Amino acid sequence: MNRIQILLLSLFTALTVSAAPFRFDTRNPRGLRNWETYAIVGDAGIRNGTTEALRKNLAANKMFRLLMPGDNLYLPTSNYPATWDIWKKEGFQFSMVAIGNHNKGYAEEVAYFGMPGEYYAVESKGALFLVLNSDNKNNYAKQIAWVDQVLTQSNYPLNFIMYHHPSITLSSAHNWEERRGFQDGMRAVIKKHAKKITSLIVGHDHSAGLFTLDEVPMILSGASWESRNIDLPVQKDPLFVATGLWATTKGGFWWGKLDYNALTKEVYVHFNRFDRQQSRCTFRIMPKPLAKSQGCK
Repeated sequence: MNRIQILLLSLFTALTVSAAPFRFDTRNPRGLRNWETYAIVGDAGIRNGTTEALRKNLAANKMFRLLMPGDNLYLPTSNYPATWDIWKKEGFQFSMVAIGNHNKGYAEEVAYFGMPGEYYAVESKGALFLVLNSDNKNNYAKQIAWVDQVLTQSNYPLNFIMYHHPSITLSSAHNWEERRGFQDGMRAVIKKHAKKITSLIVGHDHSAGLFTLDEVPMILSGASWESRNIDLPVQKDPLFVATGLWATTKGGFWWGKLDYNALTKEVYVHFNRFDRQQSRCTFRIMPKPLAKSQGCK
């Protein structure tokens, strides 16, 4: 059984397992010299002209491996194959998928995308990704206990957490208290493990941007088919110093590109506007301090 299989299997035993499944072998850095790249495509669960343009733009940029932070099916009259089979046929891989509040049932979404469960862990090129279901009001306590334990165990150089609902309020359309049970626990985890969390990856707000919760970066990529403006500065938060470093204050349709190298501990996120292909905003997340390119206007 390889490391990825062990990590995925740990979903079902994580509350009692030893630390071993979440330990990075620092003695064996083979294969980590190469950079790893994913496209971040959130809130894209509808088939229309805008998501068609998104798919074509991703293909033109050879970005076929997707991180999907939720809302993977909007229309109750539609289904997953009708929305996503064309992506499969064109060679896209649903590398990591989180469940959002727009879905056709957790079990059906898990089955279609081949997810190991509603929440799970994946190792990819020396980075640990923890994927959660922030929509489930029945098992959030188990999820929070699990992610807390995994982060406590982890000695991975990079630890990403992906879920749908942002843990601070970003716009008038949504507030962080929409999933209060999950967020109370998640916000405590973010505070506790701030030094270990490389970045949060979220959707829900139909915008794009980079924010910080104290020192923890949060990548928002939800402007796939509908575009809403974010007003900066973001709303004051009772727990965190919440900062908006850049956001789509003037709309547009965007997808994110995550580049990282676990060996050198370098992480970049690029926001790409696909209705105006020349627009791009790049942030260096690691090494700190965070820095942005001149394209972030």
